[in-house]
Amino acid sequence: MAVHRLNRDRLVAIAHDYVAENGLDALTVRRLAAAADVTPGALYKHFRDKRDLQRALADSVYATIDLDGLGLDSPHADQVIECCARMRQAMLGFRDGGRIVAGSYAPFAATVAISTTLRNLLAPLVIAPFDAGDIAFALRNFTVGFVIEEQAYLALTASGEWDGLVAEVRAGSPSTSHSGSDGVAILSGDRDARFRAGLSAILTGTVE
Repeated sequence: MAVHRLNRDRLVAIAHDYVAENGLDALTVRRLAAAADVTPGALYKHFRDKRDLQRALADSVYATIDLDGLGLDSPHADQVIECCARMRQAMLGFRDGGRIVAGSYAPFAATVAISTTLRNLLAPLVIAPFDAGDIAFALRNFTVGFVIEEQAYLALTASGEWDGLVAEVRAGSPSTSHSGSDGVAILSGDRDARFRAGLSAILTGTVE
């Protein structure tokens, strides 16, 4: 056993490796213990349960975000969009990154840092009756949700299932089969542009 060589950060890295190979649904504390070559009991001093483990994974995803150059001294809407774009790229760097972050509410440093940065960027821009916290929450939810859908699409494409599913969807909804803005077109087209368009839609009328 290698208990003495493992700390929380190393266990999080092993957990990400496990998820990369097997997916988030397969991850349990017991399976992480096996991957780390320790007893399950050895992990409980680091993680109370899988939810606590997922919070640590989420914070490590957020820790990869570069917050430099976002211009908190003179924020504007483009910087808000850039902040969300960096969040998206961080999640895309990990298998199931969107699902790892969703609902984790990690009370750790990197999570707090990105949340605080986004609120601070929005604070001088938000138009009444909106609140910076409300808009930040909406932007985070959109960003995480977009990544979840995006990663699901990428997984279906990799497994060869996507084209068959699209054919079934379009056969059942012929009136929308040529729409340039349905879910199929958004996911299979320029996702970067569609993502930024969604952020702009949230910000329109809520910030100056």
